[in-house]
Amino acid sequence: MISVEGISPLETKKLSQENDHLKRLLGEKDLEITILRDLVKKKNPHLLTKLK
Repeated sequence: MISVEGISPLETKKLSQENDHLKRLLGEKDLEITILRDLVKKKNPHLLTKLK
């Protein structure tokens, strides 16, 4: 079965799952960066301006 866009429903589901996984990874990365910046700010506030 082929959809209008030429991608089967199974491929669409797989792409959707991969997209969700990548969104979670990106969210985790952003959270890690925020945590690391907070740590730098507490330990060496003068370095924070160089990181932004």
